[in-house]
Amino acid sequence: MAGALPCLIFASTLLLVLAIIKSSTASTMAKPGCRETCGNLTIPYPFGIGEGCFHEGFDVSCENNTVYRHNSSSRMAIYNINLLERQARVNTLIASNCFNNPGGWASLDTGEFFTVSTKANKLTAVGCNTLAFLVGFNKYNVGAGCFSMCADKQSVDDSGQCSGMGCCQTSIASNLVSSNITFDDRFNNSEVRGFNPCSYAFVAEQDWFRFEASYLEDKKFTEKFKDGVPTMLDWVAGNEFCDEAVKNVSTYACIGKNSQCIRSPNATGYLCTCKDGFAGNPYLEEGCEDINECSFPDQYPCNGICSNVIGDYSCSCKSGTQSIDRVSIQREKPVTQLQLQKELD
Repeated sequence: MAGALPCLIFASTLLLVLAIIKSSTASTMAKPGCRETCGNLTIPYPFGIGEGCFHEGFDVSCENNTVYRHNSSSRMAIYNINLLERQARVNTLIASNCFNNPGGWASLDTGEFFTVSTKANKLTAVGCNTLAFLVGFNKYNVGAGCFSMCADKQSVDDSGQCSGMGCCQTSIASNLVSSNITFDDRFNNSEVRGFNPCSYAFVAEQDWFRFEASYLEDKKFTEKFKDGVPTMLDWVAGNEFCDEAVKNVSTYACIGKNSQCIRSPNATGYLCTCKDGFAGNPYLEEGCEDINECSFPDQYPCNGICSNVIGDYSCSCKSGTQSIDRVSIQREKPVTQLQLQKELD
């Protein structure tokens, strides 16, 4: 039960910050004068479209109402950008290996400031008599692999799980900046081609994929996921830590009046966050706005008269009453976003 408490604190704090951002009076999350949306996707700075609208390394394009890293030639569409969790949901390619066309592979280069999330993704292989490998690089050469075996159609696991009988999954190393997925050619689909002519492998969100036995038939899997699979990338504002990053005025990202630098909990580098009592986009100069704590009584309790002040709030007794002790007026404040971050660090 004690181990679950930090998760509950994080969830409630995240929901609070999301609610505050949604209620913020800020008209945009993009850099002033820059395009904020593409299709249904909001593009918050440091991401941006066009010259002068993005922080170095965070340029995106909008083509046919789809957002791409850099441009569509990257073949990496962006489905979601999460400013609070510092993640981007993108599509990545699937490696395929067929009995009559072996040697398939798929590569991924995340680019500067982005890494493949080890917490959110798994290496997944779909097929029988299939051994898939991922070889990658963080600051070392690393690898992972998984094996799926099913001698006939009846032995395929139809529970929807990747149990090693038609589908397998395994964890990947942290901070991957590049990777290549291949298959072991000692295992192929020639003996099972009657019901499973091709095998597939990819890195995708572990909670997204649910195996179906029909994926083994013909090319049903690639037909369904012809645009690729969703993969979570972690991102940082810069690859240095805060004490070094702040020295470089030309590239330092935490320029907001009420923002500050923190160490990334998921990747090597730094991030920006709003100071206690403020919320919004910490990468914009005027992005962090004062929270009116009195509008959120469940998170910022006050049994007297609540008064908002810049970066904080106060709670006083009503006329004709007095407090026996401070606790009777204002209980302890909840864990803030920054306090939570310090715990993670």
